[in-house]
Amino acid sequence: MSAERSGRQRAPTLAGVGVRIGFVAVAALVAANAFLAWIALGAVETRLEPVIKDKAHVLARSIANDLYTAVRLDIPVRGLRGVDAYLDDLLTDHPEVAYLAVTDAGGKVLFSAEADDGVEVSSHPLAANAGTFVSIGSDYNIAHPLVHDGKQVGHAMVGIDRRYVRNTMAGIFTDIGISLCVAILIVLELTLLVLSLTVARSIGLMRRLMHAVSEGDFSASIATRGRDDLARVIDAMNGINTEINRRFRELVAAGGAVERLREGRVFAEAGAYRPVQVLRAGDVQYPLFFFIFGVELSRPFFPLFVRDLYDPALGIDASIAIAMPMSVWVVAMLFTTPLAPTLIRRLGTRNTLLLGMAPTSVGLIATAFATGFIELIAWRCVTAAGFGLVTAAILVRLAITAPERRRALNIGVFVTATGGGSICATAIGGILAERLGYENTFIVGATIVFVAMTITYGFLSSEEGVGTSVGTPAHRRRLGIYGSVRFMTFMALSALPSRTVLTGFLFFLVPLYLDSLDFGGAAIGRTMMVYFLVLLVMNQAAALIADRFQNHGMLIVVGGISVAAGCLLFVSTTDALLLACGVALIGLGQSFVMTPQVAVLPTYFRSETEAFGTGPVTAAFRVVERAGSIAGPLLAGSIVAFAGLQHAGRLLGYGIAVTTLLLALLLVVGVFTRRH
Repeated sequence: MSAERSGRQRAPTLAGVGVRIGFVAVAALVAANAFLAWIALGAVETRLEPVIKDKAHVLARSIANDLYTAVRLDIPVRGLRGVDAYLDDLLTDHPEVAYLAVTDAGGKVLFSAEADDGVEVSSHPLAANAGTFVSIGSDYNIAHPLVHDGKQVGHAMVGIDRRYVRNTMAGIFTDIGISLCVAILIVLELTLLVLSLTVARSIGLMRRLMHAVSEGDFSASIATRGRDDLARVIDAMNGINTEINRRFRELVAAGGAVERLREGRVFAEAGAYRPVQVLRAGDVQYPLFFFIFGVELSRPFFPLFVRDLYDPALGIDASIAIAMPMSVWVVAMLFTTPLAPTLIRRLGTRNTLLLGMAPTSVGLIATAFATGFIELIAWRCVTAAGFGLVTAAILVRLAITAPERRRALNIGVFVTATGGGSICATAIGGILAERLGYENTFIVGATIVFVAMTITYGFLSSEEGVGTSVGTPAHRRRLGIYGSVRFMTFMALSALPSRTVLTGFLFFLVPLYLDSLDFGGAAIGRTMMVYFLVLLVMNQAAALIADRFQNHGMLIVVGGISVAAGCLLFVSTTDALLLACGVALIGLGQSFVMTPQVAVLPTYFRSETEAFGTGPVTAAFRVVERAGSIAGPLLAGSIVAFAGLQHAGRLLGYGIAVTTLLLALLLVVGVFTRRH
């Protein structure tokens, strides 16, 4: 007996099996990518340097030919005008060049243009060995002779910065590493999805059916889809139930005494079986992950995409115009967010999600082909309407299925899925934008949203949520929650500022500020990815702390202070590491704020929840939260138009600090307590 008990204790759990399978898949993926990266990087490095050298030769020859046009008119090289400006213009178009110079026949520098971090060429003569590489400060120096009447009168010099090759290789290596991280996240999600579909869900349904039978309920049945071993076990269990009900109906038909059998038992007397359902928070995690992944692909470059479509003829300041599609996005979401509880009750969770995902995919495709600013706004509204319905429906579903003391963990599933999807999207989105262009990246995003639709259709039951009590649908009562002073005060000091900083600072200011520092699309994506990475890592920790100590308010205050510090740090530096630290602080703060905000609603607003229902209160939270998302880009854009990027960032940071301190004061004096 002890041996059997020991064996049972050592038996691997389903979670342990999932971890092992995921580890094997990830290890194989890492090994394969490392091997391919080693081959690819070696090939790129071998071919890149010769290409750059050939380009430098062509550039030096082009400069010499342009100067020869003037020299052949017997104008001395020393007497040419505008050569410095000409070299400066060329330098801006060739990032691999450290300097350009024109010398006399003896090698003395007459004209030059130097990159900001290039070699100083005006303080010493250059060795002028035509067509060769010489070492005088730059890694590679190319000299092309300037000849007139068979006599050398000068040289066109091009200095190649070898750091360009190293930086290019580093960028490629970084992109490969980021792509690998994204691939790992996707592989883990897919592994867990497959395990959940094939094993976890079946076992959960079997447990539910056995529990129902043990309680005397023989009216339940499990719908099977596959033909694996677990499906055959489920079919056998259904068969036993079917046989019990068949014999019971035979007794009824024969006029037998069945009253005692009915006592404490439930049979499918009419032949209609009740489907067994297992409602878990993780059921919506997988479709939400891929949905967010697809929608957020444009996040690193969207302000730049809008800037390209901006039409000055509209008479709107460029900064405000860039912010408008982001704010209009949230306005469109406001119209569909309150519909989530009603649609779930009437159509079910699966159909509600599909109803939101379909226009989102169409909107992304149409956005890719938008030819004007107004058309862009129209299609973003279509995309946002679907996005708002999907996110609100998932939040309502998580809220109504959350156990009393696990609300933060349940809502944490939402933050984890959105965080994981956003990490993949912001990392890959910048890389795809550089390689494929903005338009094709939107198409890729629409394809991923279609994948999310497929998972939703195959993963969720069509009956789930139908008829669920998520609060009264009465229009009058749904508006009543907005009349609660306590509720609206909490929203104004917590939800509104957090969304304002998310859309106004992170999604609007950060890409523009990094672009002003000459960060490329991939670099912008990598920097923004830090936010979602921190959010993903810290979200579960914040949820555990909130549920363990039941002190959500303290976490919200700590998170607000961290967000304010991150905003102020970000706009106070140009160093890449400190910029990433600023974004990390914002991500840390948001992880402390986002999950407790939703989880605390039934606790701090118990009377409002009892009066209006969990669904409408959660939907109202999302509506008010969206108002901050609307205000964020417009507020930031207005400040940028009048004061610049740095002042806009500082004002947002100080604003978050002030609202957080006011919220802390109200918490201390007991405005939000458990007694209400």
